[in-house]
Amino acid sequence: MANRAIILLVAAVLPCALRAQSADFQASVDRNPVGVGDQFTLTFTLSNAGMGGGKNMQLPDLSKFHIMSGPNQSTSMQIINGAVSSSVTYGYILQPKEIGKFTIGPCSIDADGKTLRSGPITIEVVKGSPRPKQQASGTDDVSAQIGDNLFLRATVDRTHVVQGEQVNLVFKLYTRLSINNYAVDKNPTMTGFWGEDVETPKNIALTNETINGKQYRVGIIKRVALFPTQAGQLEVGPMEVQTTVQVQDRRSADPFDSFFRDPFGRAVNYVVKSDPIKIKVDPLPPDAPSEFKGAVGQFAMSTVVDKKTTRTNEPINLKVTVSGTGNIKLIESPAVELPTDFEQYTPKVTDNIDRAGEKISGSKMFEYLLIPRYPGLKIIKPVSFSFYDPARREYIKLHSPQIELNVEQGTAPVPPLITGGSQEDVRVLSQDIRFIKLSGTGLAPQGSYLHTSAIFAVMMLLPLAGVGAALVYARQRQAVMLDQAGYRNRRAIKIARKGLKQAEYLLHEKGSSGTPANNQRLRFYGEVSKALWKYLGDKLAIPQAAFSVEGAVAELGARAVPAELIGALKSLLETCDMARFAPTSLEFSVMARTYDEAQRIIVSIERILK
Repeated sequence: MANRAIILLVAAVLPCALRAQSADFQASVDRNPVGVGDQFTLTFTLSNAGMGGGKNMQLPDLSKFHIMSGPNQSTSMQIINGAVSSSVTYGYILQPKEIGKFTIGPCSIDADGKTLRSGPITIEVVKGSPRPKQQASGTDDVSAQIGDNLFLRATVDRTHVVQGEQVNLVFKLYTRLSINNYAVDKNPTMTGFWGEDVETPKNIALTNETINGKQYRVGIIKRVALFPTQAGQLEVGPMEVQTTVQVQDRRSADPFDSFFRDPFGRAVNYVVKSDPIKIKVDPLPPDAPSEFKGAVGQFAMSTVVDKKTTRTNEPINLKVTVSGTGNIKLIESPAVELPTDFEQYTPKVTDNIDRAGEKISGSKMFEYLLIPRYPGLKIIKPVSFSFYDPARREYIKLHSPQIELNVEQGTAPVPPLITGGSQEDVRVLSQDIRFIKLSGTGLAPQGSYLHTSAIFAVMMLLPLAGVGAALVYARQRQAVMLDQAGYRNRRAIKIARKGLKQAEYLLHEKGSSGTPANNQRLRFYGEVSKALWKYLGDKLAIPQAAFSVEGAVAELGARAVPAELIGALKSLLETCDMARFAPTSLEFSVMARTYDEAQRIIVSIERILK
């Protein structure tokens, strides 16, 4: 009964005592300056506003920072010599997004019948470590609790490969904490690679791993099969994952704070970031067969026709199927050598790719529509396909068997066909072309001779003039060929337009649903990226093996290209690289804007560097 009386007395006296002091609202940070990868605590303190605290709190603009957690609210009260003071704090753990000086504006709150505002705070953000420093921050020990108990690691099964050879990239989340949820905040940049997402289970299966004596629960959140499309030192950028982690509040001696604390802890947002990975890519050996088009892996080939006996003007389907493991998506159609009287159309391409195993496998079928125009026994020569086998370190050449077709006369008349032969063999073609008469015609000159005319003299001088012109042209051509940098510079815009023309075709080509199919859209982004890379390499005279985005940016800056245009170029290259991993980037409207932006950037750079 005595304790209850004391509590009732305090509850009756406190409101009157607290009103004797005026309310105050202040903002503070626990550290300044702060590193770009570090975390700091922004605290708003409301003093002497009564036990009810404040309401309608309006935060300032915090767009320059990641909000890692908050608001983390706590209450304190003191009674010293009969003087009562109280405060309510609202804490936010922030992480800067970029380097610079930023002003956190006033925060407002309604308390004691009026609106209170805190003062502005200027934060200086300096260059820091890529990951948040694991230190306790002021009033909150979230970073101290997480520390090295939660991190993201990227691994590859090999760091030295040949161009086109598969590299398996795995992103693993290591934790010793309770994670409520996670989401990929930023996908890694993979400039110089073609990537295929490998299927992972929707429900992550956790395993146990021990690192430095600590046991972690580990889950694979992303797997990618990478195929390098160029030689050199390539880099896979970091990936960022936003997690929601359950942490415990630090214990306090304040009995009121302990009373209102959640015994199960609270959920906070925390960003983890993987380290970049460098991969050395060797160029393919120079002794490639003539029909080699970049296929790397282990493959087999088969050919089949739907019929071996047909009639003129009736279609035949020739299917060439390449199957195996490797960069199947990048395989190009093999050349088919047909009889001269056959018509051939652009092949229909069908992909069947298995992304579930350690190696990307499957098949790619090229279906050719052929139309014979003349009867007879026709022969389709063996189809050749070459690939580089990284396991055997050599080029492999495959040949299909020869295909014989019996073409019979159809109902439509056969047009005349002129083939090689001597003049004596050509007598009648259809009924209207006859052998040219070779006997004399009875014509004779009348009073003038060709060798005495001015025309004859001009004709005699023409060969000499032609030889002179040929010599001048040859010397100019030799000078141009010796100037490889200048030759690539002049042809850069032409090659870029050719690449964008193919991208435009893929953009407007319709699938069965009336819109571009997914594989067409992915090829579209590949063509845009290839056109930009090829243009920059040719225009800046940078060898493809040594080409990198950073090198191109530095060279463009040295040539007085505006920073805004360079930024747009980097953003476009990143968009193309990210498109294969971000389905939203495959929308037709986004593709159209990407195509227009690529045209604008190339034309703008060409005008400056011309």
